Amino acid sequence: MASKKRDSWSSNFGFIMAAAGAAIGLGNIWRFPYICGENGGGAFLIVYLACVFLIGMPVLVGELLIGRKAGIGGAGAFSALIKKNKKLWGYVGLLGILAGFLITSYYTIIAGWTLEYLWQSFMGNVATMDAESSKNYFDTFMASNPRQIFWHVGFSIITIAIVSGGVSGGIEKVASILMPVLLFILVGLALFGLNLEASMQAAGSGIAKSIDFMFHPRWEQFTAESMFQALGQAAFSLSIAVGTMVAYGSYLKKNENIANLGAIVVVMDTMVGILGGLVIFPIVFAFGLDPEAGTGLIFVTLPNLFSQIPGGAVLAPLFYILLFFAALTSSISLLEPCVTHLVDAHKYKRIPATLVSGAAATVLGIFWIVSSSLEQTGLFTNIDKFISNLMVPTNAILIAIFVGWVLDKKMLRKELPKTSQLYFDIFIFLCKWVCPVVVTTILIRGI
Repeated sequence: MASKKRDSWSSNFGFIMAAAGAAIGLGNIWRFPYICGENGGGAFLIVYLACVFLIGMPVLVGELLIGRKAGIGGAGAFSALIKKNKKLWGYVGLLGILAGFLITSYYTIIAGWTLEYLWQSFMGNVATMDAESSKNYFDTFMASNPRQIFWHVGFSIITIAIVSGGVSGGIEKVASILMPVLLFILVGLALFGLNLEASMQAAGSGIAKSIDFMFHPRWEQFTAESMFQALGQAAFSLSIAVGTMVAYGSYLKKNENIANLGAIVVVMDTMVGILGGLVIFPIVFAFGLDPEAGTGLIFVTLPNLFSQIPGGAVLAPLFYILLFFAALTSSISLLEPCVTHLVDAHKYKRIPATLVSGAAATVLGIFWIVSSSLEQTGLFTNIDKFISNLMVPTNAILIAIFVGWVLDKKMLRKELPKTSQLYFDIFIFLCKWVCPVVVTTILIRGI
């Protein structure tokens, strides 16, 4: 439906790396492993995997399908596929783009922290921090607006430069390099961490503690709240409902099997979350510390441990390179929907569209920093909760309804020609009933 030939992914591998990079972010490494261990380990993992394939994957496939069929991204992708209520459903597309834009504005701030620590690790400073100096350093850094702005702007410029290069020439090329390197580093660090824990713990208890924390099913620890945690993590860890997969889908060729591609992305996202835990927790348990989630673990606890680990001066840069790559592939995917919308709906050239979108997100990010809104009680916290607990789940519900109830089923079937009728029927059932009901439950719980 686009008026001129569009850019497209040059290979399945390139798309998979880009889409997996969109789903794989900082949260896979510092949040998913922790909530898995704290909510019953293997028990949580079993429920999470069920939620991923029953809720997250149908919405992801639906978004890819919408983008590819329309041949455009943004609000126009929804309105182009129907004859009635075009404007109304166009707002669903805009809602996702807005959510992605807002997330970009503060995600690049946190991503900038990884650059600060990457630089310090290359300088050899991270591997010399003890517990007190590590905490003091992070507190001092957080109190310095100029330093945070410097790294936020720097990270944003890198993101803008890559997106400006286009889909095949920018995003795909970078993702095809970064993601394999990310996975290689991740596996290497996981093997090192497990070996370190085994060597530092008493005989017979080395690897078991971190493995047990994440994988042993402890159903007595799995509560009703754990169920909501699993549902929320599954629904919101795949970059669904923020415009990314609609935009990425619009660049897919017509002969690609969307269902298989979606499944690969989901499996890779889950695998990285598990590997992230096997990087961090063996090191934490090796030194007898309690695990925690979030920035405290990444920017306070681990720098202290790097100073005690043999080879810490090498491990620290590798770890923060890993975080930088994970953050970069996600920030690219968050900016792209806005760029695609400007190109498709408003006829911008790609470079001006990227500059406008990126500059606006960067300026908004500077506002978050100078207004001290990154503090726990600040404006940023409320904006983040508003997006995570309201905007994204609402958009996920609407997308599922759009696919399950509004779109023509014959058209949908033609877009999934390489799947069985059973798969198609299950896909429609999940979009019609399971996704809206479950995500609505999460939404109500979040409010």
